[in-house]
Amino acid sequence: MDEKDKQIIKDSALVIADQIASALPGLNIAWGLSKALYGAGLKLREQRALEWVEMVRDNPSAFTESILQDVKFQDGFVYALERYIREKSENKRAAMRAIFLGFAQPSNQDRFELERMYHVLSILSLQDMTVLKNVDATRIDFHQVYEQTADKNENIYNLVNAGILISDYSSRIGPIAAPFIKVTEFGKDFIKFLK
Repeated sequence: MDEKDKQIIKDSALVIADQIASALPGLNIAWGLSKALYGAGLKLREQRALEWVEMVRDNPSAFTESILQDVKFQDGFVYALERYIREKSENKRAAMRAIFLGFAQPSNQDRFELERMYHVLSILSLQDMTVLKNVDATRIDFHQVYEQTADKNENIYNLVNAGILISDYSSRIGPIAAPFIKVTEFGKDFIKFLK
């Protein structure tokens, strides 16, 4: 593919995104707000913007007309799109799409912690996310994720500091190689979007 073909593909991504957004009532408002606020950023990351709009288009059961016309949804769309186009990790962008699908549920609009979830996702490393996948979110007692090993403790404490896990600071007898933790309520919600 020569440079001319690459430029044509690049230039067409925002045009396609505009067409998709204009075809869905309500999304055109959120898309217009996003373009007004992040015009230059969208131009630089056209492919990611197109992925975002296509995600909305490809999930009509989640993004109903009433959801698309909701002001809270439109504000969330603008916020989420801006974070999405800035994210360089494909794994994190996939998690962002899953989180946003959760946000689109009508019962979640008022209490869904979109900003917090995106913030936590942005501060976690890929290794933190790998460790989190080994955490048993169904356990309600304090337990060790990795017994007899201290090489994942930094990741565990990153997850504690992010509010996903809580550490048991009570006294224990004998040497302890790994902290005893359990998942917070926020952590349970967050983990389900990573799977």
